[in-house]
Amino acid sequence: MIHIDVWQILGRIPAVNWLVLAVCTVAFLGFYVLDYRKWGCLSFASYFFAFNYFLKVVVMYPFAWSANNILATTRHFDSILVHLDKALYITIGGFVCMLCGMMAARVLTRRAPVGCAVVYDVLSRGWQSGGGVAIGTLIVAMLTVALSLMGFQAFVARSLVFEHNELRPFYNLWSQVVPFFAINAIVYGASKRQWTVLALGLALASLGIIGGNRTVAILTLMQAGVMLAMPQRFRNLPVMLLAALGLASVAVTIASLREASLHEQRGFLFSLLYGNDLSDLRDFAWILTGMDDSPLYWGKTYAAGYLSFIPAYVFPFRVEFGFGRVSPALAGLDPMFHSGLRPPIFGEMYVNFGLPGVALGGFLYGLMVGRVMVWITRTLDLPDTPDKPVPQVVVWTGFVMLQVIDSVVFTPAFFGVYVLGALLILGQVLARIGARRYA
Repeated sequence: MIHIDVWQILGRIPAVNWLVLAVCTVAFLGFYVLDYRKWGCLSFASYFFAFNYFLKVVVMYPFAWSANNILATTRHFDSILVHLDKALYITIGGFVCMLCGMMAARVLTRRAPVGCAVVYDVLSRGWQSGGGVAIGTLIVAMLTVALSLMGFQAFVARSLVFEHNELRPFYNLWSQVVPFFAINAIVYGASKRQWTVLALGLALASLGIIGGNRTVAILTLMQAGVMLAMPQRFRNLPVMLLAALGLASVAVTIASLREASLHEQRGFLFSLLYGNDLSDLRDFAWILTGMDDSPLYWGKTYAAGYLSFIPAYVFPFRVEFGFGRVSPALAGLDPMFHSGLRPPIFGEMYVNFGLPGVALGGFLYGLMVGRVMVWITRTLDLPDTPDKPVPQVVVWTGFVMLQVIDSVVFTPAFFGVYVLGALLILGQVLARIGARRYA
């Protein structure tokens, strides 16, 4: 039975912060109403703002004050509370700068961003075919078998990475490839109304659960839901969303098996609110506890992240300055046994360049994401013609671009950019083979 110390939480939060949260809530609801009138319950923009900011920051901030967080933070909890307001203000400031960048993007975006056009072309002509789905499934199967032979076990595969760092690149590769090909099958099956292929895509996504990585499974399903729902707008949307919610619930429930001890004691809801799934703001405050006596890193974590094609265990610079190691070290944790803390997207900007970095970086981040959003909406609004881009692939292209942009400003996942680049190159090869076949 979950216990939420409501009155203790309410009493500890400063009144000005309640005002900030109220303003953010009203602003988000106003945005959502406008977005709903055009795109229905779920769109690229509503997912982006709701999941990354409203849920992880506005909703989770009060819960971060609860003493229930001691279960995950232990002796660090009091220090985290001291820095929690600072984490909130920095995040809100970065968010405002990001919105300014997005508004600038609406004015500056006259043509389709080159990246969006290139990625869409590769996805639609290369991977979105029966052959592309078959090749992707084969690649996933081969990598999964390879991981099994290396000793990875179902539901707890990530634990082996901490014992054997040399296996981390193989696991990271698998974690990037599975979502890509799962979504490829889901989108192809839905757009072509081939339900067997759609089921195959869902099965591939479920491998993330078996691999012990809930992010692979849950975010893949959530993003796939946006790709299917946004182009449909209001048609059959309730049924589609209900199915997506059911699939995500099943995935979360099964994934919780790898944390059986925590769930037996407190239950899944407790883990969600006070565990490590939505703890971005709390993690940022945790990182800030080590920033009082630490100088700024001045781009070192970005350099280490961009060089992630070099395994960390053979490159001392990455061992010392990779953000996945810097963040737990600042929080007073052992980087050898902790995979890193996950602050909001502006956290690494602050650790490297302070408030000026958050302001400038937030604006540029908003400019890049805003251009992608404008491209998606303008493309989906084109008249229905034989040459109109496939709507589901358009939204998928947006998520691929978002992954690249996110990785540029928050580098622990930058390894995925290299994997994604290789997949796009392979997709271009498939597109040329297909073009020659039908020439």
